[in-house]
Amino acid sequence: MKCVKCGRNAGNDGFCTACGFDNKHIHKAYNTANYYYNIGLEKANMRDLSGAAAYLEKALNYNKSHKDARNLLGLVYYEMGEAGKAYIQWKISSQLVTMEENLANLYIKEMEEHPAVIETINEAAKKFNLALSYAKQGSDDLAMIQIKKVLSLTPNFVRGHLLFALLHMRAGDNAAAKTDLYNVLAIDNYNTTARSFLAEMGEKPQNAPELVSEETLKPDNDNLKNVRPVDHYEDPNKEQWKQFVYMLIGLAMGVIAMFVLVIPSVKAGVSVDYKNLQKEYKQTVGEKDGEISQLQEDKSALEKDNKALNKRLKVYEGSDGEDSMYDSLLKANQAFGKNDYVECSKYLAKITKSDLPSKTSKDLYYSMKETAYSSAATQLYESGMEQLKKYKYEEALKDFKNAYKYSDNDYETLYELAWCYKKTGKEEKATQYFYEIINNSGNHELEIKAANYGLDMQIAPAKEAAAAYAQKNGKPVATDTTEATATTEQTQQ
Repeated sequence: MKCVKCGRNAGNDGFCTACGFDNKHIHKAYNTANYYYNIGLEKANMRDLSGAAAYLEKALNYNKSHKDARNLLGLVYYEMGEAGKAYIQWKISSQLVTMEENLANLYIKEMEEHPAVIETINEAAKKFNLALSYAKQGSDDLAMIQIKKVLSLTPNFVRGHLLFALLHMRAGDNAAAKTDLYNVLAIDNYNTTARSFLAEMGEKPQNAPELVSEETLKPDNDNLKNVRPVDHYEDPNKEQWKQFVYMLIGLAMGVIAMFVLVIPSVKAGVSVDYKNLQKEYKQTVGEKDGEISQLQEDKSALEKDNKALNKRLKVYEGSDGEDSMYDSLLKANQAFGKNDYVECSKYLAKITKSDLPSKTSKDLYYSMKETAYSSAATQLYESGMEQLKKYKYEEALKDFKNAYKYSDNDYETLYELAWCYKKTGKEEKATQYFYEIINNSGNHELEIKAANYGLDMQIAPAKEAAAAYAQKNGKPVATDTTEATATTEQTQQ
């Protein structure tokens, strides 16, 4: 065997006379890796793909440079519809130094020669992650839409079928869920998750029919048939007593040879291993940082797309059971044709003009708003005054609210609105509006009314109170009219 440290030939006992490194435990680890690899190969030939993946991952835990295990794990992933994971395993395998021809290079070449394959892999992964996110949020309908797209791209995607089955189970459609789970078993015959789901529904997975054709779910891939077990391995579980005896012998010899041979070689080995681990750690951290950065970019792009789609959906279909913007625009146009400006304004107020997609719709919106808003404000103001005369303050309040909404900061309407708030016991709301009139209306008579009747104060202390309120709440205060006029005249001179 070759010494893993210096590459020279080591003795049968695993001890390298050239560098002094003991390869016995490395040899044992490689033997265990071969053991698990052969079990994984056996399960793959039985189409127990999930079981094969588990054993192959164990093999790589003992020997990360096991080329055959990585290639087979890639094939298993590919059979389960996870071509992205398969590509990663083959890429790692292709970097391993070996004198033999590496089949991973052929698999990679077949994928990279067809850019559409890589694009399909990326698209399927993004849609699956989006479906998974929707499912966690409880948006099962959106999740189903995405998972259908995923399965149309990769029909043999085991995790996709499992998620689809779970969504159907949550929707109460057990018949569809069974079909999805049978599809999983058609790909991965011994998938424990699918079998447990079927058992919960009273099915016997061992009798599950092949509902989906092999041509649809299992790609034309004969690579698994060409994989062969390694030539030599020993069952590590059969040598427990040998390990114990070797441990005792090694302990006795180690006490004698420790100060002569072991300590210098251990120090040198630890130094090399530490540097290698440090290098691998930095490389892993860099790769993970890159993955995190890419995921954050993908998340931002998806959130942006989702926001844009929701905005478009609101225009064409509405939201939360309300009319869409086109429906509101149509109803406003009908009311405008009947000269019902109040009804027309009600529908125009539901429209966000910047979201209207066409120039025609925006022109129609502006042409109606210019006439309807001013007319509706006048009608509602007059209606409010009639209700006020009858001391019906709640009814007057509703009219003045809408009249002020459709007017362009009409402070006369705002005064009546504030007065109604005061009469209905909403003193705090009324005070805010009286302060607004005093600070920004520029109408001296209206300011006096707001101070005297609204706030029960003289004008001077009322202005001081209004200014203090504006400063405390960060609200604007209009410049005094007299001072503004004087400033303008000085500028012109």
